[in-house]
Amino acid sequence: MARYSKFGALDSAIVDDGDVGFTRVNNRLRPDQLKGGEVYSSINGRMDIEGAWQTRKGLESFGPTLTANTESIRLTSPAVWYLYATASISSASRSGTTVTVNTATNAFVTNTLVNIAGVSGTVDPTGNRVITVVSTTQFTFTIPGATGSETYTVSSGVAGPAKLTATATTGVYGSCLFSDPSSQNANYIIRATNQNAIATPASGGASVTISYPAGVSISSTVELLQCFDKVLMFREGQTALEWNGALSGSPAFTAVASGVYTQPVYFDAAGNASITDGVVTITANSHGLSVGDTVYVIDRASSELQEGDFPYTVSDVPTANSFKFLGQVPDISSDRIVVSKKISSGKGFIHMPAPGWGYYHQRRLWVPYWYEPGAGSYTDRNVRDEIIASDILDSDTYDRIQNQYRITAGVADNVVGLQAFSEDNLLVFNRNSIHLVRGISGSVADTAVQMITSEVGCVARRSILQIGNQVLFLSDNGVYAAAFGDLYNLRGAGVPLSEPIAATIQRINKDYADRAVAAYFNNRYYLAVPLDASTTNNAILIYNFLNQGWESLDTTGRTGWEIDNFIVADNSGLASLYTISPSGSIHEIDAREDGNDNLSLFAGISPAIYPISSSVTTRQYAYGMMDRKKFNSYEFHIESSASESSNATFSAEVENPDAIVDLGSLSSLFGSNLAVAEDASLRGRIGNKRGYGIQMTVAPTNGRPKLRAVKVQAMITDPTISQAS
Repeated sequence: MARYSKFGALDSAIVDDGDVGFTRVNNRLRPDQLKGGEVYSSINGRMDIEGAWQTRKGLESFGPTLTANTESIRLTSPAVWYLYATASISSASRSGTTVTVNTATNAFVTNTLVNIAGVSGTVDPTGNRVITVVSTTQFTFTIPGATGSETYTVSSGVAGPAKLTATATTGVYGSCLFSDPSSQNANYIIRATNQNAIATPASGGASVTISYPAGVSISSTVELLQCFDKVLMFREGQTALEWNGALSGSPAFTAVASGVYTQPVYFDAAGNASITDGVVTITANSHGLSVGDTVYVIDRASSELQEGDFPYTVSDVPTANSFKFLGQVPDISSDRIVVSKKISSGKGFIHMPAPGWGYYHQRRLWVPYWYEPGAGSYTDRNVRDEIIASDILDSDTYDRIQNQYRITAGVADNVVGLQAFSEDNLLVFNRNSIHLVRGISGSVADTAVQMITSEVGCVARRSILQIGNQVLFLSDNGVYAAAFGDLYNLRGAGVPLSEPIAATIQRINKDYADRAVAAYFNNRYYLAVPLDASTTNNAILIYNFLNQGWESLDTTGRTGWEIDNFIVADNSGLASLYTISPSGSIHEIDAREDGNDNLSLFAGISPAIYPISSSVTTRQYAYGMMDRKKFNSYEFHIESSASESSNATFSAEVENPDAIVDLGSLSSLFGSNLAVAEDASLRGRIGNKRGYGIQMTVAPTNGRPKLRAVKVQAMITDPTISQAS
């Protein structure tokens, strides 16, 4: 039967509204327009299949971090390099992040680089430092992330001009996953620093250092890619590097072939060939071929081998003067068969054209064709809408006639990224359009380029991911999903996938949106973006494919927390998602069961525990009517996690007239924290607060409590015509 409560001269019915489960975020619509189960805000939360909202699991610092925390020499602002006279250090101390250094006298200038030596302590203060001058006998500098205080030990301490060093590591400029083909489930996270690359096993263990060629150091962003059982390092406008994947001995990157391409020579000596049981043996002095190389028969002589574009793969190299390949043809004892690597037509082959990135698909490496290789240098072609494909299984050889594509000739629209879409198609994402290259599984000469749309393009190449029958990417208007409607027609979705979180998308710093990076893990699309004034990726947007909605905005709120890349790697048989930061730190996502993050924020500073700041704000409960209500009571269903007790604060946000009502905390309502694996139904009074609608906010302060249900009771009241303000 109906429930009533007397109010003045009229009886008013008590009405209920609330949610018994939560599925997705929607902040584009007004809170009172949301559907049941939608929330207006979810910060650092998860909404799993049981329908409860819960604080995410914690981040865990993983593997060795970079030890250096010094500054590199810079010849322009914000810090310059002066050839100072050396000053003796009499004492030094640190309070928090600030180090104070006392000298007999000095002529230093604020915001310049000074090298500190002969001083030791818990947090290393030595190296190049950007200083602030206090007086002619004192200056200060900061060590980001340092905590506590200490008095340093000074042993022949000196401060002087900044120094060049061959050993200091200043940061990470690129990273990738390397799967060792010689070992099952052996995954490594490769980080490219300025001095060398570091291979860290995802399952734990000692890292391996991979050196660079003599004279090579990295000072700007690079792209790493595993293909052809090796790892390529792309350096835009410079010769790419490659590592053969060998972790033993003295692992090293080497420069790929560069310079002017020399056409292959013919192997055509008299009586150079024999065929026995399908094995073709060619004798050729100093042939220079390796197992896996591709050769072509120019003149088959008396054999039944195929001439022309049919590729034969070198299967064995017995000596430097002979090689073998397989051919299912009758035996011959001796003949002159003319063999060579593929000969190009027209302009001829070129070596890898110094791309900034590449994409491996159908045994070819596809790269942007922006630079022309020459004798010892590269020339910028000033063309940004062309791509070129390598020869099959040969990342060093590119045919400028057969394998080159100009995607949008005559239109100011540059290539941003590539994505395979089924085995026979390649999507080309331009800045303002999307194109499809069909038929790439066969001869490249038989492919066709088709425009999909000129209404939307891609902002960030590393945001592109294929998930099921969709390709997701970040555009100017948010995250789109291009779906394969059938086998023939690729269609761009008219409404962005991110439409429900439009308010969050508007916060992305457009000037740095090209740095966004995405990953697919645990049925979720993770997209790291720079929010607000940040110039680096400081937040993660998460789309839950099981719930078909956006689930959370993840952030640590800590200075130094940056995401340069995501890597999904096999960790002892189970997949894990890792983040890589420019400072070199690695963190595993959703790795801790408690409500804390263990973060390595700065090089040279040990990881520290930080509590996760999470919250959820419900939709606005307006009971389907515009009348003013009197909100009198609420009920929360809360459950503790299986690993620790729970506490949280509760508040209510009332609209028209506006008011925020503090409802206390779980411990104050329950009498204590909610014990491990316990659940409770918490009821309380709102205080007859009047308004049009009400939202409820839960902010956990201890543990990872689950919010399973919310209910708010109200009475329809005050039907007179008056302003609500």
